[in-house]
Amino acid sequence: MLGGRRDLATRRTRKSSTKPRVHARGEARLDAMLELTEAASRAAPLAQVLASLCERIAKMLAVEVCSVYLRESASGFDRRGGGDLVLTATHGYPEAAVGAVRMRVGEGLTGFAVECLRPVSVARAAFDARNKAFEELDEERFPSLCAIPLVDGGRAVGALVIQRRQPRAFGQREIVLAASVTTPILFALERARTRDRERFDAMNAPAVAHPSSRPHEVLLRGRGVSPGTALGTVSVRRHRPARPVAKAPIDASPDAFDEDDEQSEHERRGDPADERARLGQALADAAEEVAALEAWATQNAPLDRGTMLGLLSPSRFVLDDARMRGRMIKHVQAGASAEEAVEHVMREYTRLLSSSGDSVLAERALEVEALCLRVMARLSAPNTPLPPGAVLCAARLTVCDAVELAAGHGVAVLLGSKAEDSPGVAVAIALGLPVVCGVTELFRWVADGDRVLINAEEGTAILNPSRVDVAAHRRK
Repeated sequence: MLGGRRDLATRRTRKSSTKPRVHARGEARLDAMLELTEAASRAAPLAQVLASLCERIAKMLAVEVCSVYLRESASGFDRRGGGDLVLTATHGYPEAAVGAVRMRVGEGLTGFAVECLRPVSVARAAFDARNKAFEELDEERFPSLCAIPLVDGGRAVGALVIQRRQPRAFGQREIVLAASVTTPILFALERARTRDRERFDAMNAPAVAHPSSRPHEVLLRGRGVSPGTALGTVSVRRHRPARPVAKAPIDASPDAFDEDDEQSEHERRGDPADERARLGQALADAAEEVAALEAWATQNAPLDRGTMLGLLSPSRFVLDDARMRGRMIKHVQAGASAEEAVEHVMREYTRLLSSSGDSVLAERALEVEALCLRVMARLSAPNTPLPPGAVLCAARLTVCDAVELAAGHGVAVLLGSKAEDSPGVAVAIALGLPVVCGVTELFRWVADGDRVLINAEEGTAILNPSRVDVAAHRRK
């Protein structure tokens, strides 16, 4: 009798174990882990994805602070594991600390965790000899700290740091759970690396990528500095390369440059008189263009003429500086090509102005570089104006670029840097252009021809927006 009951229970267990079970929503920890994976796979800039992960991880682990540090090299974030540790995203600390807080590997508790490739935790970080304090962070409020290295391919590419207000050591189960949530972070880094490769391949492909291959509805965030919304087409600001200067063959024998060496060098660089004529024509064309832009701006801006001319004054610095033109001519007379002469002087002036420590002169350095590049462009090819309906995407905005965009019926500006780094922002605002600055990873996402919907009041840009968003914008 007893054996029969056991057999019946066994059969029921086997039968029930063969049925699939759908784990519905409501299991808090399971839902949190699935949400982390979903957030990590979002098509958004890496900084936004990591910020979202930090917020979710802090809630999941019941801590007040969650931060991600990545290793950085001179060329940007190095996901191969080189460079200093830089605060890339955080929840609980001020947004201004992102990018400002950095440390070497082995420095502080976070650097120590990265160095030894093991989690490091402490109940009261301020009392630990390895702790490193930062003015940007009010760390005393969150004494309990746990730093977990982000290990990719056997190398640490950064660290996940969690902190809480209660000065209590992290337990083993808490550390294991914190280590488990590093996987979505590494997944987000791998996704960003893949997008970088695809972006590089698309830029170097012989044919233009099909529009369907471009990312759809990507939300980029920055800081709006002027009112207004706009729908337009991305135009990335690029400067055409100067005319290349021919060089001697690498495998040429020394005998090939005996009595004909001086003549060959002369032929490669061009006749000084011809180069001086080319330089003079390029300077005159650039001056004519700048004058036309200034005239258009003073006639169409809502500001009075005197105020507008004050905003436009940096654009005349190069073309009105007789000493600068004289130095260019001296370089040409010494045997340099027109392009080389402009580049020599551009480097001299920008280095001198940038190192002066004066903010006004540093602003002039940007205009000097931009106008010299305009002159160099005219030495190589005719000017190609920005198309109507353009949304100009650039690292920084110069005065001439702002006026050229408005005069060509452009609709908005997207900048990778802060507003105070661009002298042309004030001009763009005066001309009624919506401007969004400080857009992180701008050039990893935008490409010429993309449609973009700008809301400068909210500081957002939707790349390749949906038809619903476009229709809503047009109704407004």
